[in-house]
Amino acid sequence: MPVPDAVRLWSEATEACTGAQTFSAEIRVSGSVGAERLRRVTLQGAMTRNGEIKLLAVAPAGPPIFNLAGRADRATLTLPRDRRILVAPAADIVDALIGLRLTPADWLDLLSGCVTAKRAVDGVLINGATIISLEDAGGRVRLEKDGASWRTVAGERPDLLVEYPEFLGRWPSVARLSSRGGAAVVVRLELAIGQVFVNSPLAPRVFAPDTATGLSPMTLDELRALGPMGGSHSGAEPPGER
Repeated sequence: MPVPDAVRLWSEATEACTGAQTFSAEIRVSGSVGAERLRRVTLQGAMTRNGEIKLLAVAPAGPPIFNLAGRADRATLTLPRDRRILVAPAADIVDALIGLRLTPADWLDLLSGCVTAKRAVDGVLINGATIISLEDAGGRVRLEKDGASWRTVAGERPDLLVEYPEFLGRWPSVARLSSRGGAAVVVRLELAIGQVFVNSPLAPRVFAPDTATGLSPMTLDELRALGPMGGSHSGAEPPGER
């Protein structure tokens, strides 16, 4: 059955996340990329609607696993433990790290619960579920009623599937990302999202590249060859870790 007020429902469900100009959070990543299982990695993340990004993979002790900072068109990744550096578009670096090509704006949309910033064109009810189709073949999203409001609980983009099984207030506390069928690399990630700050001022230094000296240049292919998350945390999950 058609949903005649699909545009209004989508606008209501995404009011908070489309209004997010800056987003920062602690993101605990687990899952698998290809045949490799990830140990849980904690990212200190920040991104802006204008295309700035910061992803710092911290470790329980010692230097960070990696530090990604910069803008969508030019970002810098450093691997402090290996003394390597890479400069490339942010989405290319993210793709080499986790097998998903995500821009800073994509990260903001996914973490804030929008799935995508595309506008709605129509909607239908399928077995009682409200499904909204998005413009420019942007995919579809599933909405559910939360009290008096609507929110997005799942979606599909041209490049990936998204689920939001848990929320804390208006923001997702868990996001599950997986590659679409036919992808060259099968990716299944779970992001536990905490310490969320939206539209808080972020100083320019947050997105400033690492200025360490004595780092050796590397290529995207070399980064990809290291394995997911720069190789430092790939492999079997240790006993007792979930």
